[in-house]
Amino acid sequence: MNNPAPLSPLQPFPNLGNVITTDDVSQKGTGSYKADYVNWCRTMHLLHEYAPGWQFCLAHYADASHAWKAPNGTAYVVGYFTGPNGERTPDFPQAIMDNRNNAVAYEKVSARDLTDSHRRCLCTAAAAQFGLAWQLWAREEVENPHRGESTSTAKPAAKPARVNDNPTAEDVAPGEPFAPGEEPLSENDRNLCLGLIKELTPEGLASFCESFRRDFNLKPGAKVAPALTSKKHQDWMNVNLIKFAVNV
Repeated sequence: MNNPAPLSPLQPFPNLGNVITTDDVSQKGTGSYKADYVNWCRTMHLLHEYAPGWQFCLAHYADASHAWKAPNGTAYVVGYFTGPNGERTPDFPQAIMDNRNNAVAYEKVSARDLTDSHRRCLCTAAAAQFGLAWQLWAREEVENPHRGESTSTAKPAAKPARVNDNPTAEDVAPGEPFAPGEEPLSENDRNLCLGLIKELTPEGLASFCESFRRDFNLKPGAKVAPALTSKKHQDWMNVNLIKFAVNV
């Protein structure tokens, strides 16, 4: 298994440089614009697993906002991690950018701009402070094909995890058949999504399920886990899960 290096007086922060595997890496774009990346929810899951007790935070600006104002009038966020024993990593700035990677003016920052920048800052700060997924930023090959075992000895994948879609309901059944024309989730990605949902508080879980049902036209009280089967559901989680997981 790709275990992180132990902490030492010279290395007070987790060293997660050897944690990611090719199973964690996704791709976006095509041709010369194709890029490898580890999405933010998988990054958070890896932090929970390999750096328990470390939490990502955004620093407050003078007006108590999470958006900071640069000298030229554009905006940025400042992220940092806190540790289980009072540790705090150095501040890590991240520009607030639009979908074309242009800096956004401070006065025009929207809630979507802020939440997107929170996720970007989480991933870049994790790479800078802990080495998580540094290979992708340095364009180095990720060598390990699987976590914990080689391809020749890999065991069959476990059945998808079961998760409550209501804080007081029984666990729901595994996924239903995929709808025609939708890109299905791999079993690894689906299990990751279900695992992240299980980490929500009861209040966050209830709000998550209500929003998921509304956005995907499910009936009130419908089971959420069986409906979480396609790439569009994972993309929705990438955008929205942070609202139910942490306060930003």
